[in-house]
Amino acid sequence: MTLAAAFVMLALPTCGRAQDLPQTVLFADDFPAPHLDPAKWVHTSLNDFQTEVADVVDGRLRMGAATIGTDDRTVKFHGVRTAEPVVDLSQPCEVCVDADWNDQANGCYMTVAVYLCPTVAENPRDEPDWLALQYIGVPPGRNARCWVSVRTAGHEEALLTENWPEERTGRSIGRQKLHITLDRETLAIAENGASLLEVAEGLGLSFDRAYLYLQHTSHSNYRMREVFFDNVLVGR
Repeated sequence: MTLAAAFVMLALPTCGRAQDLPQTVLFADDFPAPHLDPAKWVHTSLNDFQTEVADVVDGRLRMGAATIGTDDRTVKFHGVRTAEPVVDLSQPCEVCVDADWNDQANGCYMTVAVYLCPTVAENPRDEPDWLALQYIGVPPGRNARCWVSVRTAGHEEALLTENWPEERTGRSIGRQKLHITLDRETLAIAENGASLLEVAEGLGLSFDRAYLYLQHTSHSNYRMREVFFDNVLVGR
C-alpha cells in the first residue's frame, strides 16, 4: 500500500474497527469542516419549530430543536439527507453512522433516526417505501427504545420493537455506533459491536438505491434538545 493510500484509509470514518472499513467507499463524511458540505447534504424540515438547527459543532453533525409555543397537533421533523442516492443495494451494502442521544434529561416524544429512502422528501417517514432505525424516547425521559421497520407501498412492518408496548422501561443509550449491512432481501444491524438484528431472508425492499437520511423529531412544547451524528460511511 502506498503512503497516500494509507492516509486516505486513516482519514475515512470506520465501522467500529479499522478492519471493518468497506473495500469500496461510496460515501463518507466525518464532518471535518465548520459547515455542512452542500455537495453532500441537503437540509430537511417539516412543521413548525421555535428554533431548529442542523450544523457542525466540534467535528460532529448537530441537530437541535426547541418547540415551545408550537402547534400541539404536529410532530416536528428535521435533519439532513444525502444530496444523491448513495446507498446502492444492487450488491450487499454497508451503512455506518454514530448516533449520540446526548444524555437527554428528558427525551420524551423525541426520536433520533436513520432512514434509507429512495425518494426525496422533507420527512422520509411520509414516503411509501423506506427502511428505518429509530431510537425513541421512553417516559420519564432518560431511556430510549430501538425500533427498526420497513415500509413497502405504504405498509409498515416492524422488524425490531424491543418488546414495546409490553416493555415500557426502555434502556440507557449514549453514543450508538451503528453498522448496517444489507441488500434487498437480507439485513444485519450491529450496535456498539454487538448484534442487534438479523434478517436472513425475505426483507423485500422495493428499491435498489436510496438516500441516507439522518433525522431528529420532537413534539411541541419542549426546550432545546440536541443530538449528534458522526462518522458516516456507506460502502461495500
